[in-house]
Amino acid sequence: MKIYDLIADNYEKIFPLEKEKSDFIQKLIQSPAHIFDAGCATGELAFELSKAGYEVYGVDLNTAMIKRAQRALRERKTQPGEKIPVFKTADMRSVSNQKNLDGVLCFGNTLVHLPCKNEVSDFFSSVYKSLKAGGYFIFQILNYDKILGEQRVGFQVKENSDFVFKRSYKFPAGEKIDFIIEFTDKHNNKTQTDSTELLPLLQNEICAFLKYAGFKNILAYSDYTGTKSDLSEFATIYTAQK
Repeated sequence: MKIYDLIADNYEKIFPLEKEKSDFIQKLIQSPAHIFDAGCATGELAFELSKAGYEVYGVDLNTAMIKRAQRALRERKTQPGEKIPVFKTADMRSVSNQKNLDGVLCFGNTLVHLPCKNEVSDFFSSVYKSLKAGGYFIFQILNYDKILGEQRVGFQVKENSDFVFKRSYKFPAGEKIDFIIEFTDKHNNKTQTDSTELLPLLQNEICAFLKYAGFKNILAYSDYTGTKSDLSEFATIYTAQK
């Protein structure tokens, strides 16, 4: 996905890791544990969990993101008790090659990059098979119930002394929507734009796919403090247990 090459070198500045996210995961999945991070980007979440004793296998389809994560790994000084995460350029569906996981993570609106709803259902089934009994699937996507209902989304412009990052959606006829990003480098005043198709998923569809895969204890939250989703939130966090 070349679209994400535009932001790989500034990913941590555009999307800084939320401590609440790591805390949320650690409350559900106790360390030590084996975790598969689907769509790990530049590895910030994987590094945070590895410091807490988790063994993390992170994959992302974008090579530039993974190279940045691998470079950060080489430059890090490992602390006592810290595990060494593994980063590979791979599709999230490669979770089908994993077994006996304690948790599977999929943040950053990664899920909606799958090509069709059948692939989402198959991915959920693969996640289920990869987990130990009692293991957790934790993921987050934007609230497409609200976005499709309003036919708009209020993306925040991200800007600092180095860049301006803008996002937008277009809503053509059909099942998918167009995701457009615009990145301006302030040092050379160069603006680059690219786009990709996304598969918007509604909450009832997601829960149905999870149930079909065999998951139980399916819950949806509007934030990492555990507030129950009421479909007014910008993004929704889902948890499901094998």
